[in-house]
Amino acid sequence: MTEAASVPDSPAAITTTRVVAFFAADHVALTPDAKMYINGAFFNLLRFSAFPAVLSTLGVAVALQLPFQETMREHAIRIGLRGADGQELAVRVEAQFKAALGVEAQFGDPGIVPFGVTITNVEFPNPGVYNLVLWVDGAETGIYPMRVIQVPGVPTLGPAANLPS
Repeated sequence: MTEAASVPDSPAAITTTRVVAFFAADHVALTPDAKMYINGAFFNLLRFSAFPAVLSTLGVAVALQLPFQETMREHAIRIGLRGADGQELAVRVEAQFKAALGVEAQFGDPGIVPFGVTITNVEFPNPGVYNLVLWVDGAETGIYPMRVIQVPGVPTLGPAANLPS
């Protein structure tokens, strides 16, 4: 039995790095066999009672499809966060990488390259729309918007030990 080869739509289909996935989550972890484990993914609304606000964890998941000829070459990835005013905030993750296809790959197969990171204590100074931004090899290749809003706070009574019995 042989596999049918598909004809690409255009030269760009086999020569361009594609962003297969780029999104926010609560936590993202990668395993040695390149699987991503993701909790609380695809949110785009964050609610805080006061500003500046701190999000305890912000996971970012990325999957790239590299053309065959781009494997075994040096590449760079950068993830940043743009504030509501368009300025880049102090959230920045950078990595250099070289991808290799597995032994089971056939000549010409693209490579899927996953990245995952969980950033702690991300500060949002004001309400507004913030954008996770993805750069691959210096080119901006993805934007993931998140709206940050202020909601009324819920008063607390303190620890349960202080409640009347």
